[in-house]
Amino acid sequence: MSESNSIQVASTQTVRRRIVKTAEYEVICDFIQKYQGLAIDCELELINKFPDFEKLTLKCILETILTNRMRSQYWRYDANAKTYLKMYEERCQKSSHLDRSILLGIAREADIGPVMMCRSLLKVKYKITAKEKLTQLIRSPHLIKDHQFSANVAQCVCSDSQDGPLIALRRRVLGEEYEFKLKQMANMAGMHYYDEHDLRRLGYDKTPDIKMLLPFLYKGEVINWIESKANFGNIKSHKTYIQQQLNSYCNRFGAGIVIYWFGYQEETATLPDNSMGIIVLDDFPAKADIQLLDLTDDCESYDSTKPNNCDQKPIT
Repeated sequence: MSESNSIQVASTQTVRRRIVKTAEYEVICDFIQKYQGLAIDCELELINKFPDFEKLTLKCILETILTNRMRSQYWRYDANAKTYLKMYEERCQKSSHLDRSILLGIAREADIGPVMMCRSLLKVKYKITAKEKLTQLIRSPHLIKDHQFSANVAQCVCSDSQDGPLIALRRRVLGEEYEFKLKQMANMAGMHYYDEHDLRRLGYDKTPDIKMLLPFLYKGEVINWIESKANFGNIKSHKTYIQQQLNSYCNRFGAGIVIYWFGYQEETATLPDNSMGIIVLDDFPAKADIQLLDLTDDCESYDSTKPNNCDQKPIT
C-alpha cells in the first residue's frame, strides 16, 4: 500500500471515545430506560445509535442500568410468575412442534430479562425454595424433566446478554484478563510491585490489584497503588467503590490510580471525593506522564527485604 493510501485509510478510521460527558451519559441512559425489548437487541441498537463511543463502553452502561433495574424490580417478576407460566402453557398447546422460543417471546413482550423470568417460573412450576437448586437448573437446563420447558430455559440462558451463568463467567474472565493486562503493562514499564496475592500473604485483607514496592510519579503525584476495573465508572458506582475499597487503600498506602478500562463519566475524575489521593484514568498511565526510580546504575544487586543505600535517580 502506498504512503498516500495509508494516510487516507488512517484518516477515515473513527476514534471512538470511552470518556462520556454527563449530558451524553444522560441521553444514553434515557434511551436504555425507554427501550422495550430484550437487552441483546438494545445492545445492538445502542451501538448503531451512538457510534462515537466504544462498544464495550456502551455495553457496560447498559449492564449498569439493567442490573439496577433488575435489583429494584425483582419482586415484580415473582408476582407475575403464574401469569407468565399460564401464557407459556397456552402457547405450548397451540404449537405443533417443540418450540424453543416461547419463553423468550414472553420475556420480550413483558420487557423482562429472560434468565430472571426463568428463575421465577421455575420457582412456581416446581415449587423450588432452595437457591442452590434454582441455580443448578439455570446452569444445567438439561436436568429439567419437562423437555419443552428445558429447551426454552436453555434458549433464554443463551439469549440473555446481562444475566445467567454464561454472563457471570464472561465477567469473571474479563476482570481477570484486565488484571493480567495491568500487570503486564506495569512489567513493561519497569515497575516493582506486590500483587493482591502477595499482599494477602502479608496479612492485608482489602488489597488493590498492585501495590507499588517502589512508588512512582504520575504527572508529579506520588502513586502507591493501581486498581483495575473492567467496567464503566459512572459517578454513582465510583462513589460506591470509594466507600467500599479506595478509601481504605488511600488510608493504608497513600495516593493511587483506579483504571476504568471501558471508560467513565467525565465528572467522575473531578469529584471532591477523589481529593484524598484518587486519580481516575481509562488506560494505563502514558510513558510520558510517569517517572520511575532507577536502581540499576549504582547498584550491582538489589534485595527488596533489606535497606537500600543506593542513590535513587529518576528516569528522565
